Amino acid sequence: MLVAAHVVEVLLLGLGPFLFARAFARRWERPLGIFGVGLLCFVFAEVARIGIARGLGALFESGALPLPSDETTLVWVSASLAGVIAAVTDQAFRVVALRRWVEPCDGRTGALLGLGHGGAEAMLSAVLVLVMAGIALVGENSTFEDLEAMGFEGRAAVRVGMKVLAWWEASPTDALLAAGQQLCLVVLHLGLSVAVATGLARRAWGWVASAVLLHAVLATLLSWIASKTPGLGIELAVHGAAALVGVGLVAAANRGTNDHKAS
Repeated sequence: MLVAAHVVEVLLLGLGPFLFARAFARRWERPLGIFGVGLLCFVFAEVARIGIARGLGALFESGALPLPSDETTLVWVSASLAGVIAAVTDQAFRVVALRRWVEPCDGRTGALLGLGHGGAEAMLSAVLVLVMAGIALVGENSTFEDLEAMGFEGRAAVRVGMKVLAWWEASPTDALLAAGQQLCLVVLHLGLSVAVATGLARRAWGWVASAVLLHAVLATLLSWIASKTPGLGIELAVHGAAALVGVGLVAAANRGTNDHKAS
């Protein structure tokens, strides 16, 4: 059952966003390449975040920027920085893509772009699951000596052994929940991208600012969860809120478009 659950997880994350994008592209008569541009936006944003993180790290190490001495404050500061950087970089590349790389600039193009951006993250998660599944299947019932014979040494062998053990002791429900949480983030990125496209199309920068703000808050909470692991209930609540924000942004943009046409 565990292996079957992970197969479902990989299929949902690896193919789900692409299949939805292909269906929407055909229905809306838009090129599927917009989905590919969304993938590139994710890659460029990740590269930008790595550069910014290294720059901030150097400033903290040199003492140019002070670090909080309290651990709780430090965790929240780190999470907030990560959240703000993620929100700004993602929206910045969406603005560039919608202005220069894809057309027309409207909600449907934004939706395909967001599916590509969120889909890239989901596909990466699917690859990581496949890698971990391969290690777990090969390492099942392996001893420390067996792991060393595979090429792992010392502490690395211990860490791999613990991960293999944890993988096999996990519940199939955990795999499906992980897939659901990641798909919630795809919905969030879809909504954020629609909001950015709507703002650019109407020259209403409040939409873009709202996307940055909402993304920063949710990304901060997700970073905090990753560092503190507060519990499944909180994880589900935050991911559910992310999906609701994505759906809400799409609904608001569509309502605004209909009102604009009616007037």
